[in-house]
Amino acid sequence: MGSTELRNRSEQVESTYNRRWLIGLVTGLFALGLAAAAWMATAASRLPEPMASHWGPNGVDGYMSVWGNAGIAVFVGGGSGALISGLSVLTRGYSACTARLGVGFGVGFGLLITGLAVAVAAGQLDLADASQAEISGPVMWASAVVGCIAGGLCGWLYRPADVDRTPSPDTQAADAAAAGEDSSLAADARRNAASRESLAIKVSMGPVSWLLSLGTGAVVALSLVFIHPALALLGLPAAALLWIFCSGTVVVDDAGTRVLAGGFWKLMPLSHKQVRSASVEDIQAMDFGGWGYRISGAGTGFIMRSGPALVLTAGNKQRFVFSMPDAETAARACALVNAYRTGLRDESRPPAD
Repeated sequence: MGSTELRNRSEQVESTYNRRWLIGLVTGLFALGLAAAAWMATAASRLPEPMASHWGPNGVDGYMSVWGNAGIAVFVGGGSGALISGLSVLTRGYSACTARLGVGFGVGFGLLITGLAVAVAAGQLDLADASQAEISGPVMWASAVVGCIAGGLCGWLYRPADVDRTPSPDTQAADAAAAGEDSSLAADARRNAASRESLAIKVSMGPVSWLLSLGTGAVVALSLVFIHPALALLGLPAAALLWIFCSGTVVVDDAGTRVLAGGFWKLMPLSHKQVRSASVEDIQAMDFGGWGYRISGAGTGFIMRSGPALVLTAGNKQRFVFSMPDAETAARACALVNAYRTGLRDESRPPAD
């Protein structure tokens, strides 16, 4: 597929193309993990309990159950591969080349880990004593080869178009309405500011927040349970902490602008005196390194999605970015910030003679 054809894709065609890749990668990698787990379940009667799971200089020095090994195939193999490749598709606007490399690596890594779990089980078939077990070399090497080929093939076949960074007409209109002193939006904002009214805007990643939170908690728990079962409980605070930064409330009132992560954790507090300018802009999440509370060269942000955002400039051209649900809501927030800032300027002027 040539570069000209990529550039000529419509937004709808590009969205459908990437959605199909996302669904195919996630379901495919999880399906392979589930297939590996199903094979282990059928072969459970031929495997020692517990199975050998770790080898040191002196041979086997770690054990796990058959179901623990099956869990690694599904959640660590399929889950990590799906997470890496899926995020690569979602963040393609940052770099199409990086997205393709991420898809290839995610597929290859997921297949390698899933194959390693199968190799651990295959090397112990019909053994009564797991202390003498060995990893199946043929299965392990076959998994590595298949993972490299499948990863390279997926990375080569996936051809995303770069996301158009031109501001959308809705965002441009929203910024103009928020900045124009004669607009009805600005007039409403001035009345609200005079009455010391506040604006609270709920922002969230939506269903993705639950997927990321539960997925992260599961990976942490499964990674630590084999060290000590009690350590698996650390997956709960890990999931909770991530969820806090996947949703929040942006508040604009007479005290300034701030975000309450998870509805209670105050972040990015800015008084109106600190703000030098306010605007509505289209942003790309990966310009800030991803989603959630981000601090990067592009600024400090509470990023829930790519799209419209309230952008405040303070100090030495420091940018503070607040994701918004849509351009209209961003315009309301921006207009209210401007109204409060205008009120402060008026209050600071000396009275006329």
